[in-house]
Amino acid sequence: MRILSLPFRAGIQQAALFSVIALLPLLPGCNRQTNITVTGMVLRNGQPLKLSPTGTLQLTLKPDVGESEQFTPKTTECDRATGKFEIHDVRPGKYKIGVQQLDPNPQVDKLNGGFLPDKSNIIRDLDGKTPLTIDLAKPE
Repeated sequence: MRILSLPFRAGIQQAALFSVIALLPLLPGCNRQTNITVTGMVLRNGQPLKLSPTGTLQLTLKPDVGESEQFTPKTTECDRATGKFEIHDVRPGKYKIGVQQLDPNPQVDKLNGGFLPDKSNIIRDLDGKTPLTIDLAKPE
């Protein structure tokens, strides 16, 4: 005695497969935002900062999250002549932006720690579409 005919069984298998495929985007980790590349420049009064031959200009992106939340900051060195920077693999969102002028590197922050990510008032919503211009004279 045959309980299920072959075409009926195949229909059930196809329906089950379709259901699994339809639910895949709802599984954790399957619907993640794409990371972005953040570009821009750091200036003071519209001009690149002057660095000594051994100085560096360092930019740090710190996610603007609650104190109990874990985060991974992203840090890069800016171009010595222009102040331009590029940071890859950044999650879109709101960030505190820290800047240090280590000159001579790494002994002295010529900005006196005033723009460290924890103290900085520079907060931006990063989407990877608009380059950042950070003017330390007008950090708003």
